[in-house]
Amino acid sequence: MLSEAATRRSTPIRVLNLFAYTGGSSLAAASAAMNVEVVHVDAAKNLLGWAKRNAELNGLQNAKIRWIAEDARKFVRRELKRNNAYNAVILDPPSYGHGSGGEVWKLIEHLPDLLDDLFRLIAADPLFVLLTAHTPNVDAVRLEAMVRSVGPPSGMKTTLAELFIQAETGKKLPSGDSVLLRR
Repeated sequence: MLSEAATRRSTPIRVLNLFAYTGGSSLAAASAAMNVEVVHVDAAKNLLGWAKRNAELNGLQNAKIRWIAEDARKFVRRELKRNNAYNAVILDPPSYGHGSGGEVWKLIEHLPDLLDDLFRLIAADPLFVLLTAHTPNVDAVRLEAMVRSVGPPSGMKTTLAELFIQAETGKKLPSGDSVLLRR
């Protein structure tokens, strides 16, 4: 989606990756096109080092990626105050976790408020929001209900998907669910 959008735009595409872990999505986004700028946010400083190393291993050490060790909710609120906006958002929140300052995160409890803030952070010309989760008893339908409860950006349609890892034998190992919002 980013590669396709980049060919139609002369201005940079700003991508926010929250709960970014070891950087797989950040690296994929950064390698999509020259005019993609990524902000990679994870509360765990050790994971930032791992993500930077993954960027080096993939020849992306000079890619336009800002590496930020911070609680996702605090970062998003600060970006709102700065009037920053993003064209695309990727988030893969954990079921339970702690922010860089020890803040507690519970997906069921905190995701709707984060989504509400995120939807206000989306640029006037959004490309997509990709939400994935790997929480027991939280399937794509429940994720979509959380998205709808806060009102996604106007004109964005949702696509739900079950994530899985497929073995060579053809067996599928469930690996979470996703909600993709895009125009």
